[in-house]
Amino acid sequence: MPIVSADLKEYKSSNANSDGGGISATEVVDNTDNNLFTDITGDEASAGGTEYRKVFRKNNHGSLSWQNVVSWLQSQPTNSALSFGFGVDHADDTDGAQGNMSAFSANAVVAVASDGADTRQVTIVGEDASGNRQTETLTLNGTTEVVGALTFSKLYGAYVNSLSGSRSITIRQGSGGTSRGVIGINKKVSFIWYGKRYSGGSLVNAEGGDMASKVAGLKHGDIASAGNFGLWYRLTWPASAGAVTATTTQVKSEGDTAA
Repeated sequence: MPIVSADLKEYKSSNANSDGGGISATEVVDNTDNNLFTDITGDEASAGGTEYRKVFRKNNHGSLSWQNVVSWLQSQPTNSALSFGFGVDHADDTDGAQGNMSAFSANAVVAVASDGADTRQVTIVGEDASGNRQTETLTLNGTTEVVGALTFSKLYGAYVNSLSGSRSITIRQGSGGTSRGVIGINKKVSFIWYGKRYSGGSLVNAEGGDMASKVAGLKHGDIASAGNFGLWYRLTWPASAGAVTATTTQVKSEGDTAA
């Protein structure tokens, strides 16, 4: 039997409030109040603010892969703005503030360097010049820049194979180029946000753009049977926002299935 909608489920992450960590067994129930973001109080709405959540979308089909999966932001919340980004299924991916990447200004290779002795591996995830998903893993050489071989048009994020209590990693657009993200001390990832955000009182595109169509969406590739992918969510609202609710927002994921 092909994959049907009942085979595809969304789950909370393992940390309290679903704000980081690996996948949990708790399903996010659709069309339910406070199923992910809790109510924003009047004082919080008046002050303006930001909240993070992390979820996973899983293919529960018994044998088939969910093919060529793409996610995009189909609708926005009320009196607030949602952006989303790349997450990994790991207990150490716990900090939505690691969405600190900025967008590439042109196609380029990726260069990485640590701020001290460091031989960890960094996996880069993004798109090639034709818009196809690609990944590249680079092994750090301390403070000496390591330059990848693949050209990227867009980065989704980067993650390390292990944490360091003393080292941070800079991710650059091209050799010696502009810094585009930092994997901090005791952090797992750096990623970029797509969608909308509030900057002061103004609604603007997120750091990577609005990603409001499937054509422009975040590509996950094929998700094997029992496999999943992670998504970070960031909800922002301006000061004196009025009643803030996330119930009208939708990040859609769509793919293909074998017969």
